[in-house]
Amino acid sequence: MASVLSSGRTGGHRLRRRLASSLVSLSLLSALLLGLGFLAVERYIEHATLSDLLEREMRYFVRAGTAPEPSELQGETLRYYRPARGGAPPPAVVWALPPGLHADIVYEDRPHYVLVRRLGPGDSAYLSYSDRALSSREQLLWLTLLAGMGFTALLGWWLSGRLAQQTLAPLDGLVADLRGLDPEQRGARLPAAPHDSELAVIAEALNGHMARVDELVERERAFAASASHELRTPLAVILGAAEILDASQPAPPVARILRSARSALQDLDALLWLSRTDVVPVAEALPLHERLPALCAAQLDISAVDWQLQPCTVVAPAGAVTVIVSNLLRNSLRAVTQAGRQQPGAVRVRLDSVGLVVDDDGPGIPPEELPQVFAPRSRGRDGGTGMGLYIAATLAQRLRWRLSLENRPEGGARARLSF
Repeated sequence: MASVLSSGRTGGHRLRRRLASSLVSLSLLSALLLGLGFLAVERYIEHATLSDLLEREMRYFVRAGTAPEPSELQGETLRYYRPARGGAPPPAVVWALPPGLHADIVYEDRPHYVLVRRLGPGDSAYLSYSDRALSSREQLLWLTLLAGMGFTALLGWWLSGRLAQQTLAPLDGLVADLRGLDPEQRGARLPAAPHDSELAVIAEALNGHMARVDELVERERAFAASASHELRTPLAVILGAAEILDASQPAPPVARILRSARSALQDLDALLWLSRTDVVPVAEALPLHERLPALCAAQLDISAVDWQLQPCTVVAPAGAVTVIVSNLLRNSLRAVTQAGRQQPGAVRVRLDSVGLVVDDDGPGIPPEELPQVFAPRSRGRDGGTGMGLYIAATLAQRLRWRLSLENRPEGGARARLSF
């Protein structure tokens, strides 16, 4: 749940940006389509207007029957040619045009509209209109369109940001309520969202999910309490019998049974603490430099371990410390055993006031497996159950310690436990 909430912070910003970007894109597309439609209509009106103008002017010149003036005496905008009546011939590009209205005929370095009318055999009239002024106005329209799109983009970005914030405000409130829930408190639920049916559905689904999680947690807690009771009873019997034997007939095997039974009870407390956050084991001042080898000897063959211990005392549950260190040692001892290097000094434990370091001469960890070594059921180099390092890392996190695992440059692996 915590990882979902932490990722939700950046996810909310991304959603807001996507919504704002979509609104801005929609605004720009609408402005572009509107501008293109306006230009198309303007072009159509221009063409229809000039067509009507040239038709009326052509009818006037033809009915008048006058000879056209020389081209140098005519204006630059409208020019009339009728070579059969003695006028000057039109430019070659105009002379070659068939009857009808023609647009964008370029001569004298500017575009023209040209109307050609066939009046009889060998008699044609030509009327041209320079659309330089129209082209200038069209360029101005394009610039206005681009400026309008830029203004629309800025205005759309500002408005879309406010609109996205207003639209997502109920969702932000729901996320804030979700973040405010205490994961340690069972029965916590999200408030209903009466004014937003969609959010009400989401809140109802989340509350249903949390209710099912609560049921699973309570079931696991009940199982952990029952299993702890069932395991503690035979361990207490074994410990009591071993204490009686040790008092009457002290012997190394009896002492080992005592250490193992006490260690098992400590491990049971640590694992119960791991499964139930409401159970807090008793913490004590542990001089690790004195007790660490003995704590591990009850569970492991530590003949291949080289201890380099400096004075260090921590306040922590003995069972949790035993589980963490024994899992690290077990992992290293399995690695050197598989590599055929189980000799004295193959595993080295260094302890000082800042932490514990376990080095081994094993094959190391494949780089692609390093990010997953502390994941549950992650079977690494030792081929174990995949739970040892996960349990060690979780207990270290409960103690506010930091556990890391890396490959050594000279070969093998290094586990570092920082207090």
